[in-house]
Amino acid sequence: MRINGPVLFDANILINFKNNLRVLFSFFDKILIHRKVYEEVIDQALITELDSLVSDYHIQYVEDNIPTDPISMILFEQCDAELRKSFNISDLQDLGEYKTLLYAKFNNIAILSSQDTTVWRFVTQSTHFKGLDCFTIQDIAYLLHLNAKNKKDRQLAKSIYQHFSPQAHPFNNYKKYMENSNAPLPSFIKYENMRIENYAELIKSYVVCYGEVDHGDADECEGEICKVAKDNIGTCINCLFSRSDRNKIDYRIRICCLGYTPDDAECMKEREEFLIRVRNRDNKDDIS
Repeated sequence: MRINGPVLFDANILINFKNNLRVLFSFFDKILIHRKVYEEVIDQALITELDSLVSDYHIQYVEDNIPTDPISMILFEQCDAELRKSFNISDLQDLGEYKTLLYAKFNNIAILSSQDTTVWRFVTQSTHFKGLDCFTIQDIAYLLHLNAKNKKDRQLAKSIYQHFSPQAHPFNNYKKYMENSNAPLPSFIKYENMRIENYAELIKSYVVCYGEVDHGDADECEGEICKVAKDNIGTCINCLFSRSDRNKIDYRIRICCLGYTPDDAECMKEREEFLIRVRNRDNKDDIS
């Protein structure tokens, strides 16, 4: 499997794959890199590596390409202002991400980023950049898995994934999600958000129920949920799709928000177990 459409690579992804760009580029038919990233952000060793690959891959260096009509200029000013609130442009620290996001926005193309603290938040929550297709290193690891020719390739895919992923999102879980949902790439950000949101909804279901009887708060409910989950792996109690039963409010009694019967075929297919710590991307600390 290869990615046919053009994809814009940000600075972090190039830096993270330094000395291994050939492996990364082999999955893409058209690689775009912003000229400012090439000239001002990455180091000379990485530039040399890129130069050595130009004849083997379709690599295109792009410049700012923003429409100059009045409406587009207003939109550009709004996008620029939103980016500058989160990115440090003055000392070049975040210039690559800034330029990449602006180019992707105004040229309607996907980006490839390993920056999960700001870039991913922009493509899921921001006013002007929400909805941009964003490939992640985890998506690349899964792509490597799909194209693996032997056990060594599969192990490499898993090791790349694990190196860049939070413990709460194991590779086998993401692989299961992709296989069961037949989801297109990129999907990791959607997958991670699904897990975080379901975890939050599970906690909320107990906060709401116990709130009606004046019992406990979110931290207390979360602690109890995690405590019983440790002892009930492979059951509703350790599943992200479980919720409190309003008729029997007990941490060891759950109902399925999808309406499945425990251990039936659909249940086994959709079950998403969670580890005790599920990271919230807006806060680099773990939730629990």
